[in-house]
Amino acid sequence: MRDTHQPQSMLATVAWLRVRQARHADGMGAALFEMAADGQPVRFAVAFAPGGVEGDAGGAAAGALLGSSTTGPALVIAAPGELERSTAASLGVPVFQVAGAQAGGDGSWVSLPTAAAERVLRAVEVGRPGEDMLARVATAADAALDDPRVAAVTRLTGFAATLTLSLRDTSASTRDSADLASRLRDILCPGTRPPEVPEADADAGPLSWPAPLMPFQREGVRVLLDMDRLLLADDMGLGKTVQAIAALRIRKARDELGPILIVAPTSVLDQWRRELAKWAPELTAIIVRGAASERVWKWRAGTDVTLTSYGVLRSDAWRREVSGRRWDTVVADEAQRIKNRIETSETVKGLPRERSWALTGTPVENREDELASIMEFVDHDGSTPLPRYAPGQALRARHRALQLRRRKAEVLQDLPPKLVSKRAIELPRLQRISYDRAEREGIVYLKSLGADASIVHVLELITRLKQICNADPRTGASCKLDDIANRLAELTARGHKAVVFSQYVSSAAGVRLAAKRLAEFQPLVLTGDVPAPERPAVIETFRTVAAHRALIVSLGVGGVGLNLQEASYVFHLDRWWNPAVERQAEDRVHRIGQTVKVHVVKYTCVDTIEERIDRVLEGKQALFDELVDDVSLDLAGRLSREELLGLFGL
Repeated sequence: MRDTHQPQSMLATVAWLRVRQARHADGMGAALFEMAADGQPVRFAVAFAPGGVEGDAGGAAAGALLGSSTTGPALVIAAPGELERSTAASLGVPVFQVAGAQAGGDGSWVSLPTAAAERVLRAVEVGRPGEDMLARVATAADAALDDPRVAAVTRLTGFAATLTLSLRDTSASTRDSADLASRLRDILCPGTRPPEVPEADADAGPLSWPAPLMPFQREGVRVLLDMDRLLLADDMGLGKTVQAIAALRIRKARDELGPILIVAPTSVLDQWRRELAKWAPELTAIIVRGAASERVWKWRAGTDVTLTSYGVLRSDAWRREVSGRRWDTVVADEAQRIKNRIETSETVKGLPRERSWALTGTPVENREDELASIMEFVDHDGSTPLPRYAPGQALRARHRALQLRRRKAEVLQDLPPKLVSKRAIELPRLQRISYDRAEREGIVYLKSLGADASIVHVLELITRLKQICNADPRTGASCKLDDIANRLAELTARGHKAVVFSQYVSSAAGVRLAAKRLAEFQPLVLTGDVPAPERPAVIETFRTVAAHRALIVSLGVGGVGLNLQEASYVFHLDRWWNPAVERQAEDRVHRIGQTVKVHVVKYTCVDTIEERIDRVLEGKQALFDELVDDVSLDLAGRLSREELLGLFGL
């Protein structure tokens, strides 16, 4: 990965290449030392390719090294006789071969140079000093390839490997790798002193982090290190993922880490892997997903961290590699996914493990019994009969003992405020006619069912009415989208970006309709139809391309796992049953890294079902404030048949 601290002027590098026969395995090794034209070291990498000297294993290793470079060297300087001319020509980089000790001249080009390559060549004064540098690279290559950890990887039969160490910062992630980086720097750049490294954790030695951990995050890491059982219930946007990864990394540095299993919603698995690569690059990780036959070898991969979704875990729980092993730590991310005692929840709870960490900002969404289910995972190691908690004082006492929760208002005094407003809006005449007709006909139908009227029938009517509040099915008129369009015209003129959430996807009343009506702002769309691997690219485009002023997201996809601090406005086109899910969604914008006030607008149409639902939700707030300073209410799960029918005066 490119060093983000590297000055732009230093991105054109020269690469010194050596190809060696490996002394510990049947194959060829190659080493690539990249430095800036001013002599500053940038990167040292070694590669191993299986095969004999007679083949082109050396060329394959050299190609792998250049393929892994993100600095894009302006030229490669090679030793004589180590690289076939045809191989050099295929590398796509100008290659200069230094003259041997018995040859005359300074050297020769073995692939065509460019003007940039000629300039860099003159800057580094190739000749006898070039031979000296190549000798150092050869010594460093032998030292790296003979290192026990590198050799352990490359001696695996038929296994090609590329390993990289940054020489800009020799404070690599563990004491061992720091020793190797220091030794290599001493060989390649004798007499230079590596930069000072800030201490990140006194217990783990000189760990270098990509960004400073905030005081409350450091506190969270220490609690995770101290406790085998923890419910980390920090407010959304406070970095629960980073805290968990940092704790795992420190345990790795202490040589205390066993196999880790992280179970998370499918939509955030790639984000977990990116955060692991950023915050704990020495931890190996694999995502178990795909076809059943493909998942077999992934479960057996033996990486430090195994990531999978709740659905895949449920499907593969019978495998010996899953439930037949004892995990060091099982992390249940977005742990509200195990709030109900169903097969998925029981599978997670039954995994043999030493440590149980649950991460969720909303440990209660509907009722206290959901907290009891999550606590059954936290307060258990999978080896004894599963404890069963019930709502009451015993649960609350254990909850207080095992939950760590910090709220943004308490720990992020510098975070700009989030201003939430409810926008009560009148339906225009034709939209009102459509709404009133649908409500009358729906009530008549419910009455005709009599005692057979079920919650399902009521929810179907509520959904139909909510969608009409979004847009008239006959005319397409939408007072909400008209209002959003007017606001966006003013906001985007001042440089703001906005995220629009809807629980619906359709072109009649949801995300697709909003995208069409807001087309002038070049909106991007994120729904379940967008394959998970493609979603990060959509987010990155929204964040970095100024022309895209709006991102329209289905709430089911965008409620978790997104970082959208580039936006400053959030519009809820329709109200979700669950206010905690709404807050999770808007806190994709209001989170660490936000620099301006976040304005949240929630739409409610006057004298409609939306107003009545809002009043019911407000009346249910007390329980959630009492338990976890949050409220999360699912009408289908929380309200009785009588309460639902009461919405229509029945």
